[in-house]
Amino acid sequence: MSETPLVSVVMAVYNGVCEGEDGLAGTIESLRSQTFRDFELIIIDDGSTDATWEWLSRLEFPRLRVHRNTTNRGQTASLNLGLSMARGRYIARHDAEDISLPERFEKQVAFLEKHAEVALVGTQVEWMDRAGETVRRFEYPTDHEAIVERLKRKNSFGHGAVMVRREALDKTGPYREAFRLAQDYDLWLRLSERYRVANLPDVLYRMRFSARMASVARNGEQNAYAELARRLAAERAEHGEEKTDLPTAVEAIRERYDRMNFLSRRIERARNYINWAERLLWWGGPAARYAWPMWSYALSEWPLNPRIWKFAARQALRRLTSGAEARPASE
Repeated sequence: MSETPLVSVVMAVYNGVCEGEDGLAGTIESLRSQTFRDFELIIIDDGSTDATWEWLSRLEFPRLRVHRNTTNRGQTASLNLGLSMARGRYIARHDAEDISLPERFEKQVAFLEKHAEVALVGTQVEWMDRAGETVRRFEYPTDHEAIVERLKRKNSFGHGAVMVRREALDKTGPYREAFRLAQDYDLWLRLSERYRVANLPDVLYRMRFSARMASVARNGEQNAYAELARRLAAERAEHGEEKTDLPTAVEAIRERYDRMNFLSRRIERARNYINWAERLLWWGGPAARYAWPMWSYALSEWPLNPRIWKFAARQALRRLTSGAEARPASE
């Protein structure tokens, strides 16, 4: 193992679940199990108010570096701090409570060593529940052209599953801290404009699925930032520069969501949860069994949303119809 690590793993934590396989302890164990060992682990505690910092202070891990923010600065600023501390040629992202399969780092490093033209490589990703059961597998495109085309519409990388060349990141710039959410999507768009990108075909990362995820609980706000990232990318492609004033655009998003009163926030969360209930049902397979729990979250937040009851009525009708079809006709 070299004195300077080849890979720096950067993670931000806020009030992480520290005990058990479904929490931060499970994440650390998956990193201990990596077949590739030449890496450092940088963890930024973003001002946690629970026992996270005490747990991290007792953690024994090779080449571990931990830092505690005195206040909650948000994920984007915390990740940039972690990037500034990183010494590796390659930067691997990892999210707390997620799991990397043992060969993840080994395969990503081998790919980047072999393909000097590629600056960013991700992997296929599975969502898992608290019990470790698969919720859904995401099939991301693997070649540059397909990824770039898909990036025009939606993110094509699992945030915690990527590994990026430090040199490319230095030239493109880190996360833009104006993006409170979808900061990874904005960065991937900017990187893919200057460098080739790829995804490995293997599932090497398992993401913890829960109603606390920003893409669920803050779905509307995240979509607003994602749309801004797409708009800026389109402007760069057409004009060679961004025409939208980023601070002004971000202020409009923040004003909309930060100034919500208690009632408006509950209505917004209910809308997000029912959106996800419908999406999970549409996906089908294992994901469909999580639709009703997501529906119950929507109900608890704001039961006056008509879509909540339309969802329940549709499902009740489907059950009645399927039950009638399954019964033999009477003689």
